[in-house]
Amino acid sequence: KDSASSLERAVQEAREDVKRLRKMRKSGKGLGEVSDDADLTFMNPEDRAKFIDAVDDDDMSAIAKPAKKGSAAKAREAAAAEASGGRPRLPGDVDVTRGEINSETPISSISSTTSGPVTVEVNSNYNTEQSDPPMRKHCFQYTIRITNNSSTDTIQLLSRRFEIQTVGSSMKDVVEGEGVTGRQPILKPGEVFEYTSTAPLSVRPIGTTIIAARMKGAYKYVTLSPGQEEASQEQISSGGDSAAELGTFHFIFPEEQRVKPVQSTDAEEDEDEDDDDTTAESATASTTTSATNPTPASTSSPASTLPGDTDISSGDISISDVQESSNTLTEGVRVQVSSSYRPERSDYALQKHCFAYNVRITNELSTGSSIQLVSRRFEIQTIGSDTKDVVQGPGVTGRQPVLKPGESFEYTSTAPLSVQPLDQTPVLARMQGEYSFVVLGDDGTTPISSTPLQAKMDKFHFILPATEGV
Repeated sequence: KDSASSLERAVQEAREDVKRLRKMRKSGKGLGEVSDDADLTFMNPEDRAKFIDAVDDDDMSAIAKPAKKGSAAKAREAAAAEASGGRPRLPGDVDVTRGEINSETPISSISSTTSGPVTVEVNSNYNTEQSDPPMRKHCFQYTIRITNNSSTDTIQLLSRRFEIQTVGSSMKDVVEGEGVTGRQPILKPGEVFEYTSTAPLSVRPIGTTIIAARMKGAYKYVTLSPGQEEASQEQISSGGDSAAELGTFHFIFPEEQRVKPVQSTDAEEDEDEDDDDTTAESATASTTTSATNPTPASTSSPASTLPGDTDISSGDISISDVQESSNTLTEGVRVQVSSSYRPERSDYALQKHCFAYNVRITNELSTGSSIQLVSRRFEIQTIGSDTKDVVQGPGVTGRQPVLKPGESFEYTSTAPLSVQPLDQTPVLARMQGEYSFVVLGDDGTTPISSTPLQAKMDKFHFILPATEGV
């Protein structure tokens, strides 16, 4: 058995690991929010090994772990849970994970459920002022109305428990605690308690559903005895002996944030549409249900490196090569990308520079066949560096979208860079890559070949605006 001192030491080491990993994230290593596994893919192999014991099963599902854990490993997990807010998690609903909502589940922003003498009503809406779509931040507010329908009994709300799952996530977050908005309200017969709260979500719209998240829960309460003014300490400690259900409801993206199909006829039309598309986080994708996923061409892996381009290493870049965008057609699939500087997320004095880049992938196959994107691979090299970082993994933004002829899939991601600009060039980094895809048969679901093709994303640059650093 581990001694108390070794257990304490393990906790401290885990906390230091978490602090170091947070610093890595803040320092802008890699591409930040490219995908759910971006934080891991940019770790050194030895860092990744240390991290295994400090994350939950969902985040490290692709990594083999021992069947049994000692107390030191459990202490590391506890420290990681403390760093992430300590919230428990549960396996998510499959339809929300896939973004293909079960037809038996109504997609509604409201619900009304009666459990015994208590009715719980909820309605939700999008909070534009507190949202930042280009940074994948979407804020919703929801109003809860709890009614005591009893004609004789008085009740007191003691605790709450919510489950919330964002679209594309395989897990639900569980939020629970004493009281409601810091109180334990008493409801006499016929009385109502109402409050409004907010749900800030980090989530991308996807092409197969309009929802951002699903939520449900329950409120625990006690029925007070005649003459009893409030719950006893014993009743409070028990958390309540009855439950009022908060029925399932959804946080639904407003029209302007939803994924819409785009019919592209030629390159010029696509470029014109890009100019008009000011909602950076709104994706453009097929609205059809995704086919059964073929085996991805690659799996997520730790970041590797390649020898860098000499002009990026030295900073001596030809002006003709400096472009903030690229537009490339390969194998019948067009990949367009453009980048922009995010001054509000940057700090020149600290050499922190954040960029947003928008990618649009369009099926222009002359055969009229549908395609499915199965994996991605990116190379990025910061100015002055001798090497390129390589990131690769299955899917695109956590999905493997199907594109019918003429349809597009569009998303925006961020690249927080920690780099010192060079005097001779405004370029801070160069990026290029490819998306692997398979061509589907006439049924629109079965790949005609197990060997994926590659759609190239030609090189483009992250360029520091002339006004920065002045």
